[in-house]
Amino acid sequence: MTGSIVLQMETMLAKLPASERKAARYILDEPEEISKLSIHTLAEKAGTSAAAITRLCRSLGLMGFPDLKVRLSIDNAKPQKPGYYDIEREETVHNVIRKTVSNSQQAIQDTMLHLQPEMIEQVVKHFSEASVIYMYGVGASAIVAADAAQKWLRLGKLAFALQDEHLIAAALASAPPHALFMGVSYSGNTREVVQLFRTAKQYGVCSIGLSRFGSHKISELADMMLYTPLAPEATLRSGATSSRLAQLVVIDILFFAYASTQYEETITKLGRTHQAISFLK
Repeated sequence: MTGSIVLQMETMLAKLPASERKAARYILDEPEEISKLSIHTLAEKAGTSAAAITRLCRSLGLMGFPDLKVRLSIDNAKPQKPGYYDIEREETVHNVIRKTVSNSQQAIQDTMLHLQPEMIEQVVKHFSEASVIYMYGVGASAIVAADAAQKWLRLGKLAFALQDEHLIAAALASAPPHALFMGVSYSGNTREVVQLFRTAKQYGVCSIGLSRFGSHKISELADMMLYTPLAPEATLRSGATSSRLAQLVVIDILFFAYASTQYEETITKLGRTHQAISFLK
């Protein structure tokens, strides 16, 4: 199952360079025709160049034009165009349920577009070797950072999701060898998170970014990047719903990938932590 390349192209359209935008607009207008065209024919019809189409494919995170054709054929085969839905004025509860579930499913499905198994393995290896893990996010992203910290705490790792950026900065400045910093920000440009990435780099702390697909300040600063879908903004569904769910899914994937590398130890430690809190029930 893969996410929608059509939706991804629509959300990125305004941010693409002019030459790539011409190609993207033609593809969005005639998605079913693309499978019959060569890259040069498409370039001629779109009023751009084959090189621009190749660059567009890279901007979309694809291997090349044949990959784009495959992804478009998958979208074209779907009975209904995928997408995200906003909540309208005086929406019925039935529609709220339907739209919310649809948005959540789409966010999870599109997350698969941007997760590279090699990068997941690399991050898991760094988590395994980390002496301490500092995690930070603002707003809804703070919830994601807190969820990640409690997961690794239960596995015996020193993991902290402090809400005071001054404390995180101080911790990074005095961090032991093999410390890790993970910053979470959907926009990739949240001021406090970006500054902490700069602090981590200044003091030689390895950093991991969790953010939307595309180019932004975090992608420039982080040593490793994990990407989530670039979902279209809307009045009631701006940022903190679909993006938060996608980020939580990435954390879950990291957790299970990490746990599978040390399965017996994970089962033992999860059992101990479950027993330790049983008195609260």
